[in-house]
Amino acid sequence: MISIIIVTYNSEKFIRECIKSIYRSIKKNDFEIIVVDNNSSDKTSSIVYREFPAVRLIRLKKNLGFAKANNIAFERSKGDIILLLNPDTIVTEKSIDRMAEYIKYDDSVGVIGAKLKNFDGTLQLSCRRFPNFFNVFFGRKSLFRYIFPSNPISKDFMLEDLDYDKVQDVDWIMGACLMTRRDIVSNLGFFDETFKLFVEDTDLCYRIKKSNRKVIYLPDAVIYHYHGASVGEGFTKSQVYHNIGMYNFFRKHFIKNPLVKILLYYAILIRLCCIFIFSLFIRFLKSINMV
Repeated sequence: MISIIIVTYNSEKFIRECIKSIYRSIKKNDFEIIVVDNNSSDKTSSIVYREFPAVRLIRLKKNLGFAKANNIAFERSKGDIILLLNPDTIVTEKSIDRMAEYIKYDDSVGVIGAKLKNFDGTLQLSCRRFPNFFNVFFGRKSLFRYIFPSNPISKDFMLEDLDYDKVQDVDWIMGACLMTRRDIVSNLGFFDETFKLFVEDTDLCYRIKKSNRKVIYLPDAVIYHYHGASVGEGFTKSQVYHNIGMYNFFRKHFIKNPLVKILLYYAILIRLCCIFIFSLFIRFLKSINMV
């Protein structure tokens, strides 16, 4: 059985079409859909409850974060294959089946991710290298990449030159559409709940790679994704969570010295301050029609 887990928060604009696309895509009957709603204030829960009676709906009384919500769904799921899917996605025909067939076929595979596309048909760069103390400052929304968009460090970290038309073994894949097996995450642990939002997918892939399993990008499975649909422009709470997530990732896997942990903590604070000041500067330039 395939257990499809969707964590929602104020997702009424997307959840209906997302679930409909799953039913159109998957051809096998042996699957379940579990929606965990993180205490939405909109009509997300009512849409799922009224329009999709076969979907298992778990309504949380408060927002427990993405990692915790997924763990709750995992504990209540029945499938031997687990698919994590963002609510702001549309699944194309047979994509889930193709991912499931691949992960069943090769025991060395621990995670599979689909090809993510924007709704204008352009590609989303969904594969990455693992962050290190240097390349983490050259990520997708980093100041360095904004100023120097074609710098080789960002291109390497973002895998911009990866052939997205071929099956690839990569470091990690965005969690918007991520498939794994129950036996693997039962042994390694599912999401680390110290990651409230962002970087939990990086951490999961890192642990799976350390267990000598592959993280596979599968271009035959195509998912349309409203990238950043719930994340605003400029300086947002999500950027704070992302930086905290990176700090937790380095602290967990690389840093043992308490002094280095303190230095990294303050480096993250300085980075957030720089992002905040830069976002204000860009907002000012836009207000006077300079950009």
